[in-house]
Amino acid sequence: MGSQTQPAPFVDRRKNVRHNESPAWTWFLVVVTALLVAGFLQAHLPGAMGVKGKELYKPGDNVGYYIGLVGGLLMLIMLLYPLRKRVKFMKSFGILPSWFRWHMVLGILGPALVMFHTTFIIHSINAGVALICMMLVSGSGIFGRFFYTKIHNGLYGRQLSLKGMREEMDKTGSFDRSFMVFAPDIVNRIGKFCVRADATKGGFGEFAAIGFEAASLTKSLTKELHHVMYTQAHEKNWDTGPIKKDVDALYAEHSLHIRNSIRVARDTAQFRTYERLFSLWHIFHIPLVYMMVFSGIYHVISVHMY
Repeated sequence: MGSQTQPAPFVDRRKNVRHNESPAWTWFLVVVTALLVAGFLQAHLPGAMGVKGKELYKPGDNVGYYIGLVGGLLMLIMLLYPLRKRVKFMKSFGILPSWFRWHMVLGILGPALVMFHTTFIIHSINAGVALICMMLVSGSGIFGRFFYTKIHNGLYGRQLSLKGMREEMDKTGSFDRSFMVFAPDIVNRIGKFCVRADATKGGFGEFAAIGFEAASLTKSLTKELHHVMYTQAHEKNWDTGPIKKDVDALYAEHSLHIRNSIRVARDTAQFRTYERLFSLWHIFHIPLVYMMVFSGIYHVISVHMY
């Protein structure tokens, strides 16, 4: 089990493993959410300036008006993304992933600014309708992004085919010969899980069951791997001294292999369900966008007329 006999690291052998997404999106949501919470508290409780935020400006004065104007313009710009996908002459305007990225960012920033424009208070019925439609669209977009990532290779990658996911599962389904020798039960259990996962039909019950089983199996098999490896290492006095680093490295490599094998099998099983969920979400999301646009236009017209 020394370093001279170890197989090449797993991470080097699998060049096509999907990379983890950048945490930038998560941090973006955290910052925007924190600002909204702070704005809501400032609007209703005396802040650092000794007055409530809703007393600093109103939706109809210069400050409130221009905050709402910028928020509304951002949401209008956001609507260029579906046009970029469908209008023929726009198909040459930049790459679609970049459009999608800005569509998501503006879909959060625009509603956030509109919330500050309202001072976190619904002042009229038409404003309330426009605000609710806007929040539904924004929340729906966050859910849609989650489904999108499950059927795409990363957030901005090309759409994965079911065949491609199965090929990835095949690549991660074979373990090193050394692993077969000292942990055959683990290999067999992963193989049985892959067979069950591949036989699923895409139902919502199977979707949940395979997810729970994958999480449970990953936890139990990594724990079993630790027990098997370190028991054998202890018997051969490999759990002390410099060679322990080799044992730790080999355990990390094989536990990563377990997690990746189960993950790919789970994702393959759940792929059809996520496709269905994404299609259903799309049916729900598009009418909300129209409702938001029409209610927003009506709100702007009514404000300027009355």
